[in-house]
Amino acid sequence: MKKIIVVGAGGFGKEVAWMAKRCGREVLGFLDSTPDKQNTKIMGLDVLGPIEHAEQFLDYEFVIAIGNPRARKKIIDVFFKDERFSFATLIDPSSIVGENISIATGSIICAGVILTVDISVGKHTIININSTIGHDVIIKDFVTIAPNASVSGNIVLNDFVEIGTNATLREKLNVYEGAMIGMGAVLTKDVEKNHVMVGNPAKLLKIMD
Repeated sequence: MKKIIVVGAGGFGKEVAWMAKRCGREVLGFLDSTPDKQNTKIMGLDVLGPIEHAEQFLDYEFVIAIGNPRARKKIIDVFFKDERFSFATLIDPSSIVGENISIATGSIICAGVILTVDISVGKHTIININSTIGHDVIIKDFVTIAPNASVSGNIVLNDFVEIGTNATLREKLNVYEGAMIGMGAVLTKDVEKNHVMVGNPAKLLKIMD
């Protein structure tokens, strides 16, 4: 099995490196373009260089440990266009993955997550610590679900959706591309593209570009 390189040496990157070890994977180190992280060690692992040097490591698998979904997509579009790159899919051993679950390449399922039944998770999606995903949920590509979120059944989360920490989503909703549900929000209705919803019940705060 190939060693893993974690792209992004921030806080979430450290958590992903820790989780990769829990999954029985060996981590070679980090790639991060932050100048003051060059030639340093984080969690005893080398920062191997900036992300621009990714092509030097084609023999390894990568995981993109960047919380912002648009940033994840941009990093892949700019630095990982070559089809020779391969990506790891990490599922923490403490998570509960039920029946008829599909999880696409590059996605990260963190500690304590529960995926019940008939759920699809798209590529390069993050489902963070202790979040719960109900039956018949479709999570598309580059979605970020923060810790302790509760996603009820029959929900569609489209590309680039962000769900904040402790947010709760009622069943049978469609959250359209690029929408953001704020921390602690209680969502009771569909959300249009790029809308930011906050509060209980969640209401429109702004529309992002």
